[in-house]
Amino acid sequence: MRDQGAAGEVLKSVFGHRDFRPGQAAVVRAILAGRDVLAVRATGFGKSLCFQIPALLLSRPTVVVSPLIALMQDQVEGLRARQVDAAAYSSALARSERAALADRLRNSPPRILYLSPEALATERVRSLAADLHPARVIVDEAHCISDWGHDFRPEYRNILQFLDIAGRPPVAAFTATATPHTRTDIESSLGLRDPARFVSSVDRPNLHWSVSRAGSGPDRFEQLVAAVRRALAPAGRSSALVYLLSRAGTVRLAHMLRARGLRSTVYHAGLDGATRKALQVGFTSGRNRVMCATSAFGMGVDHPEIRLVAHLGMPAALEAYVQEAGRAGRDGDPACCLLMPMTGDLRLHRRRIRKRFGNSRISDRSTTDAGPDESPARLAARARFRLEAMQRYAAARGCRRAVIARYFGESRPDCGGCDRCR
Repeated sequence: MRDQGAAGEVLKSVFGHRDFRPGQAAVVRAILAGRDVLAVRATGFGKSLCFQIPALLLSRPTVVVSPLIALMQDQVEGLRARQVDAAAYSSALARSERAALADRLRNSPPRILYLSPEALATERVRSLAADLHPARVIVDEAHCISDWGHDFRPEYRNILQFLDIAGRPPVAAFTATATPHTRTDIESSLGLRDPARFVSSVDRPNLHWSVSRAGSGPDRFEQLVAAVRRALAPAGRSSALVYLLSRAGTVRLAHMLRARGLRSTVYHAGLDGATRKALQVGFTSGRNRVMCATSAFGMGVDHPEIRLVAHLGMPAALEAYVQEAGRAGRDGDPACCLLMPMTGDLRLHRRRIRKRFGNSRISDRSTTDAGPDESPARLAARARFRLEAMQRYAAARGCRRAVIARYFGESRPDCGGCDRCR
């Protein structure tokens, strides 16, 4: 294990920072010591540095599993700009590029290798796992492995087989939001051994939480326009992000905002990868100051000056809402998280739950169990549990920040700063 001085030197010489942010150094020490790690840290903490710095002090490659191809590409480009040998293996590569990278991995692997969860299931990557013999495996957006998480992805189950083939190196799991149920499920699903746990408060004092009670469609739109204009008032790259539940909704809203003189664009999963990349760059650079997006946009976006995150329509889970709203104010300056529920949101989400899991039901009490049962009935119950928590937040008569804190297993007094407290 390298000492803290070596990590601090890498922080300065490679990444250009004089000091670690509060809490970062402890995570770095645990990873360097070979501990399994679970780190639940709010957006803006700087999670990537916590695994990139150890990767440069270890003798063998570090593998980073991430579900976000655009984020992987951004981080690889950023590392290469700092003269760090890094690569990403995902579906974004052409077949010939994947073959060339696989050949390289056998002979001269990069210091940091990013893998999509889908890539872990391919025979080519599995055959390379033992040869890579990674020093550490990092699981980013680790809530995706949990049935309790708001963004469960079955492809994440491939991580376990990869770990076995790779010789079971130490694992560090990172996520921005996780309830106690989700944290337990992450540890169990990844087989973490006596992990070092770093769980910070979900609360971010610079964020103002509010819920719109505007009635009709025109009133709601006017309130949104006013909120966007307030967000764009500061100089610099101040921007606004508006989430909607449908792709068509993003297109309609962007058109309406452009008619009001607001430079707006759209982002959703139906666009090809190159287009989405260009749109994200346009937003983060300030060329387009308003992004109208579905949930396909958000995690890992490198834009610290988002002053407003508005949800035009209620998400299906409070955990998802907090993580998406957390794109606001990453620079620590004040920012607003505005929820604008739409008539029919609950009916839409309940219909989606029935379509995905069927009509089977189980006792509400069993939703508190964190066992391995993955029956459709249990998964449906968990989806309803998350939706009901989201509904409680939207309808809260008291402090909204306190509602969020309780959901994530914390307690706090009324904040005095959300719309209800004011």
